[in-house]
Amino acid sequence: MKNAFLFIVFISSIVALFAFAFSFSQGQDLDGKQIFIDNKCNNCHSVNSMEITSKKDDATDLSNAGSSGDAQLFKSYLLKEAKINEQDHKLKFKGSEAELDALVSWLLTLKTESEG
Repeated sequence: MKNAFLFIVFISSIVALFAFAFSFSQGQDLDGKQIFIDNKCNNCHSVNSMEITSKKDDATDLSNAGSSGDAQLFKSYLLKEAKINEQDHKLKFKGSEAELDALVSWLLTLKTESEG
C-alpha cells in the first residue's frame, strides 16, 4: 500500500513538472517578424523598412502597413474573412491564434515616417 501511494505521488509529480514546463514555454513572446518569414509571407510581400525583400518584382511593400488598418481588420483579412481595397488575401493564414496575434501586432508597428 505504501509503495502504491509513493508511486502515485511520483507519477503526479512528473506530470505536474511537465505541465509547468509546457505552460512556461507557451508563455514565451512570439516574434511577429520571424512568423512573417517562417510563413513565407515575403514570397509576395516585402518590408523595405526592415530590409525584408521579396523575389517578386511587383511585391507589395508593407513598410507602412500599421497606418492602414487595425488588428481586427488585419486578422480578418489574413483569415480571408474580410477584404482590403476590395481584394481578398491570396492565402489563408494557417498558424495558431497566438502566432496570428504576434504577426498582426508586428504588422501594426510598421509605420514609415510621413513625408512633408
